[in-house]
Amino acid sequence: MKPGHRGFLVTCNGHVRDCIRDSYRILNAYADELYGAVDKAPTPSDDTGGNGDAAESNAPSDEEDISITLQKEAEAAGQKQNSRSFRFQNVESGAMNCLFIQTTLPDPNEMAVKLMKDLSATKKHKSRFILRMLPIQAVCRANLKDIIDVVGKLSDRFFLKEPKTYAIVFNRRLNNDLSRDDVIREVAELITTKNAGNKANLKSPQLAVIVEVIKGLCCIGILPEYYQLRKYNLVELVAQPSPIAAAPAKEVQQSNAEENALKLAAEDKPEPAEQIETSEKDASPSEQDKVAAE
Repeated sequence: MKPGHRGFLVTCNGHVRDCIRDSYRILNAYADELYGAVDKAPTPSDDTGGNGDAAESNAPSDEEDISITLQKEAEAAGQKQNSRSFRFQNVESGAMNCLFIQTTLPDPNEMAVKLMKDLSATKKHKSRFILRMLPIQAVCRANLKDIIDVVGKLSDRFFLKEPKTYAIVFNRRLNNDLSRDDVIREVAELITTKNAGNKANLKSPQLAVIVEVIKGLCCIGILPEYYQLRKYNLVELVAQPSPIAAAPAKEVQQSNAEENALKLAAEDKPEPAEQIETSEKDASPSEQDKVAAE
């Protein structure tokens, strides 16, 4: 991982290889769905195009110098390697149980949000090893100046046009040099300067500014629906009850409460004997005197 990267910060439960494999599988599946499948890299037979004359024309002549021939071969090898780039590539993050999947996609947010909403709706596990998957829009060096510069550029897209509510989430691993309070204060002031209507909301913000520090690098992302999507935790999204399933349960509770109220009302209803005694007590004074005279 190095400054300029973007991708996904993935935490796992210790099974790193399984986590990498599942990350590739999930990310590639969603990328194919949203952006289409990637063209396969050309096979060795495709490099020549089946044309023997072209191969002969590329072959070095006896008159060429050896150094020129080696330079051409190196350039050709570099072009082949660059043409076979991948959408996703695991790179070393520097922390245990924490992966960074680099991507060539322009916006990791779109795919991550779709993944989280699908998990919340279907409640179907996609991995037994991935815990969280945070889309990261930029990696920079872990110093206050670089962090503010990156957040400032990203904020133009999210906080400039319309006022938004926001929260700042700061985490750090293997770093004691960067002050948490300084980062949160400076980022909050920066967001306020973008639009005076931007307000902090720590419970249900529209956007969450993620600042993840790992050693000397910092991963930054601005994520929508952070708390509504359970902090982009795949396990919690699958475990929480869906709103559709929770509605009938609430109706059952209400119907049970109504039945209990009717039962209590029936139990409190006075017996006939009690009604007779009450009528005798309420008899007129003349009737009572007549009974006493007899």
